[in-house]
Amino acid sequence: MILIEGAMEEEIAYFLSILEESEKKIIAGYEFYEGKIKNKRVVISKTLVGTLNATIATTIAILNYEISMVINQGIAGSHCLDLHIGDIVIGETCRNVNAYKMPIKEKGEGSNSLEWKLNKRALEIKKADTKLVTIFEENLFSSGKIVKGTLGSGDVFNREYDRIMWLQETFQNLSEDMESIGCYTVCEKFLIPCIGIRVISNNELLGESIDKRVALELQKNVAAVLEVL
Repeated sequence: MILIEGAMEEEIAYFLSILEESEKKIIAGYEFYEGKIKNKRVVISKTLVGTLNATIATTIAILNYEISMVINQGIAGSHCLDLHIGDIVIGETCRNVNAYKMPIKEKGEGSNSLEWKLNKRALEIKKADTKLVTIFEENLFSSGKIVKGTLGSGDVFNREYDRIMWLQETFQNLSEDMESIGCYTVCEKFLIPCIGIRVISNNELLGESIDKRVALELQKNVAAVLEVL
């Protein structure tokens, strides 16, 4: 059974509209919809926003359903000057961009996030299943660009130009979201193949304001790939 995750209603609405034989369950406040898409048995999970929610929802799904693979998908902000709204990032790897150790500063010395050092969790690199990466790379369609690389993930919405550039240089991440690191970490523990697919919804570096409507197109494209999984 394939687990497909999205944090918000906009990120799962299309999947639910084409889900056949749908059965809804609410477990500990998290919504799960079991059924079929493209003759594949799937569970659609509304993880809710944030790293902790994604971690909990993924764990609940794995413990309550016979999950064979996990697709974490949704919108993300671009951390690159050449990735625009509608472009898609296939997450070969994923890193926690919100785990730091700060230098000691005394009263009145202020704070400078560009001086923060990475802690152990930030240094870890989580990997997607290589077969899933290849399948999506070969079969995913987009009206924009499709690239593969590192998903940056953490409970933060970065909007400062210099901070974003520091993150990109430090982590080599292409985008930023709040859920994928939770999914990758849980799947690593349970030895379940996973992949993160993110569509760019905004680019703070270029002043491209958030457009959640791109989530619909991503869902359509991911659903089409289900036929070859």
